[in-house]
Amino acid sequence: MADIKRPWSYEQVHEIVRQAVDEAAFWDDWRPTLIICIAAGGFVPTRILRSCLKHRYGCNIPIQTIGLQLYDVDGCDPETSPVQRVQWLAYGTGPGQVLLQGHRILIVDEVDDSRKTLAHAVAELQADIAAERTAFKLAAAENRSSSSSSSSWQEPQLGVFVLHNKLRPKLAALPEELMRGRYWSGLDIPNCWCKYPWDAEAIYEHTDKAEAAGLPGRVGGKDNSSGSRAKRQSSGCPPVAAAHQQQQQQQHVANGAAAQHNGNGIANGAHALLNGA
Repeated sequence: MADIKRPWSYEQVHEIVRQAVDEAAFWDDWRPTLIICIAAGGFVPTRILRSCLKHRYGCNIPIQTIGLQLYDVDGCDPETSPVQRVQWLAYGTGPGQVLLQGHRILIVDEVDDSRKTLAHAVAELQADIAAERTAFKLAAAENRSSSSSSSSWQEPQLGVFVLHNKLRPKLAALPEELMRGRYWSGLDIPNCWCKYPWDAEAIYEHTDKAEAAGLPGRVGGKDNSSGSRAKRQSSGCPPVAAAHQQQQQQQHVANGAAAQHNGNGIANGAHALLNGA
């Protein structure tokens, strides 16, 4: 595991995804019809990706979620520990259920590190596709025997989008066909430990550290090294930590004024009561 820690802000994450939508070909060449989010790290990138696709192309792509666990196991070594499946899709045609047939499925996660999680997700979905294909063909054979009309099977396709792809040796592999034309990363980065804003405890301090590090230019894309800190400073807005401190000071002054007002009211009421007596 990399020792270097690199913080990322929400603004930087949003900008990376937005640029990827502008520059990647997964809409022009391969339009996804279903997004599968890998929880929990993929939640925020998935939601931003869906919004960016909607703003640019006017589409609302449905989202389904799967839960795979690798890093969150206490005392585990992600290099050697197996991926654990903790949540999966509900298949069918009812509310909240999904069928994979005919879909161009974009799997989304926050980081391609060892590639173990992504490879596990793809392998499991491929197995589910095979099972759905078999069930479809059996049902089609029964329909033909009863002289009912039947449609042909439409093979699903899988693609992958990650916010960050770490340039490091991978411990698992994805299908060659997927890697050739249906794998996209928002940003290729050196092997480092990514500190994402959704894992932060003190978000204002985390954001200032992330923006001080800057947003590196995307590989083959636009240079955005200034980050959102420069945009805020050019518009006269203070850094978020300073703004938070200022808000706390203003609240402290307001609380003090309110306390003084309440104290005066109590004193005046007591004085009136004593005078009345």
